[in-house]
Parts: sequence; structure tokens; C-alpha cells
Amino acid sequence: MIGRRLILKIGFFVLLVLCWEGIVRLQILPDYLVPGPVQVGHSLWEMLLDGVLWTAVRKSMARMIIGYTVSVVVGILLGILLARSTLAKETLGTLVLSLQSLPSICWLPLALIWVGINEQAVIAVVILGAVFSIAVATESAIRNIPPIYLKVGEVLGARRLIFARDILFFAALPELMSGLKLGWSFAWRSLMAAELIRADAMGLGRLLETGRSFNDVPMMLAAMIMIICVGLFVDSVIFGNLEKRIRRRYGLAR
Repeated sequence: MIGRRLILKIGFFVLLVLCWEGIVRLQILPDYLVPGPVQVGHSLWEMLLDGVLWTAVRKSMARMIIGYTVSVVVGILLGILLARSTLAKETLGTLVLSLQSLPSICWLPLALIWVGINEQAVIAVVILGAVFSIAVATESAIRNIPPIYLKVGEVLGARRLIFARDILFFAALPELMSGLKLGWSFAWRSLMAAELIRADAMGLGRLLETGRSFNDVPMMLAAMIMIICVGLFVDSVIFGNLEKRIRRRYGLAR
């Protein structure tokens, strides 16, 4: 079954590349505007050999790990507060929900003024891009915990810290994983947007902007493919496997 799915996915992408090459050969648009997969592959290979691509991936992932880790810690704590406090839900909850709808790139001008044109500004945008969605997801996951779990914890006299750690967190974990995965995607997009704008921030987003500066469309498409591949790897391989293990452990696997 897994082999059949893999063959289906590979076949789809091979067909997609062939269609792309076919459209380019029709010469509807000049190849310097819409390059073929061979040109893009050549650009990708050159960046791999030069080490530019690996440096960009390493720099972007370093920022991502720092920003996303802070977002997870703050977002989960904020979500627990919103779920357990009616006052916080009616006041702070409205603000969190409003800020979640704000595009993350809107934070960049403020971050540049608040912390300066430096690495911290990019990381701040990553944090602000993900923390509110994680907080909302955490609140929703906790509110959907079966009430019997909470009553058992209260009857056993679990203190606040133990109650939050051993009951709230683990009972909400299966649903919380979806929120953490969504938070990752928000953080990843925020990072790419911040790297695009900040001129001295080497990374995948900056690689895309460098291609635009030199009118190098193959380089831009190669950078976009790498951004997609990294995001897909984290989403499918890391979060996908982690989610399967958690669901299997909780008896939710199908």
C-alpha cells in the first residue's frame, strides 16, 4: 500500500515536470521569463556545488529553530491561560484572535525599529508570526479535552504545575499536534518574508531576492523549489511521523 502511494506521488511529479517542459517548448513565453526544468535543475546544481544553497538552508533553519521554539513555549503557556481563565479569554483572548489574522510581514517594520536591522528582527517576526496561532490551537485543544480527565485530576489533588504538565498537556497533545504543525507553516512563511526584505540576512528567502536582483529566473525558481522541499520535509517527515506515533500511542490510529 505504501509502495503504491509512493509510486503514485513520484508519477504525478514526473508528469508535472514533463508538462512543464512541454509548455516551455511551445515557446508561448520567452525562456528567460519561464525557464524549463533543465535550466532550473542546472541552477540548483550550481548552487549545491558552490555551497551557497547549503549555507542558505543552514542559516534559515537556525533562525527557524530559535523562533519556532520560543513560539511553541509562549504559545502553549498563553493557550493554557486562555483555556483555564474566563477573564483572560474575554479580554486577552480577543486580542490574540485579532493578532492571529494579522499578516506576519506587518510585524517586520516594527521589529526593525524596535530591535534594529539585525538577526533579532528576523527571529522576532518568526515568533510573532506563529505564537498566536499556536496559542489559539492550544486553547481549542484544551477545551476539547473530555471533562472526566479534568475531574480526575482535581479529585486526585493535582497541583497547578502538575495538573498543567501531566493532565492538560498530554490529554490535549493529539489535537495540539495539528496546531503545532500549523504554527510551523506560519513561522516558515514569516521567515521567508523577513529574509526577502532584510538585505544582509543570508538564507533561502534572501537567495530568492538575489535571483530577482539579477533577473535570474532559474535561480529564483530553484530557491522556491528548495523552500518547498524543506517545508514539505518538516511537515511530512518530521511532523507526520511524530503525529502518527502520538495517535498510535493514544489509540487513535486508523
